[in-house]
Amino acid sequence: KFVVGILLMAAVQPASIVAKREREKELVFRGEAYTEAIRAYRRENHGAFPTHLKDLLKPYGPKKIRLIRQLYPNPMNPKGTWGLLAPGSTIIKIGKDGKKTYIPVGAPGSRGSVPMRPPVRGVGGKGRRIRVQILPFRLDGKEGQPILGVYAKKDTKAFRQYRGKDYYNEWYFSPLVIPAPRGPMRPRIPVKGGPRPPGPGGGRPPLQIGRASCRERV
Repeated sequence: KFVVGILLMAAVQPASIVAKREREKELVFRGEAYTEAIRAYRRENHGAFPTHLKDLLKPYGPKKIRLIRQLYPNPMNPKGTWGLLAPGSTIIKIGKDGKKTYIPVGAPGSRGSVPMRPPVRGVGGKGRRIRVQILPFRLDGKEGQPILGVYAKKDTKAFRQYRGKDYYNEWYFSPLVIPAPRGPMRPRIPVKGGPRPPGPGGGRPPLQIGRASCRERV
């Protein structure tokens, strides 16, 4: 019975790992869907950001094309809720021991406001070395304020890196840090008076892995 129990445990563990990998893929797919929907929303609304996620469901063009197929829940949260990115900036101080301190800068602004980028001065004292990263948004956004993007508030290490980051809560899905995809995979929204820039595609975007988009100083 002991051997059987060991074998059962060995069989269950891979299944849980597979499930976690699937949630990880879904996090990227859904997060990037929100990224492109917000990007398209800004094109259709003179650069303004949505103030509610449901704003992304509004159809545009003669064919009433939605910017996102549905309001995808956060796969890393049992309740499905997302962390929202707000106007302003966030300074992240990383100590020698790896401990991070998050400092929000700037209050949430008006609809479509441009995020602030605070100046960075030398930090740390004798014998101390502190790295500083600057994010072009705050991490404490709320519905009713301009929504610059979404992220998962899950401080857990992922199986792979996403844009140079190892932890899920550092995977920020926003057009401010994720470049627009290229290629013919994104259909255009037909409107009268001429063509519009490409809109978000309906297929699953590929997992992008690379360097982080936030600025970093030492």
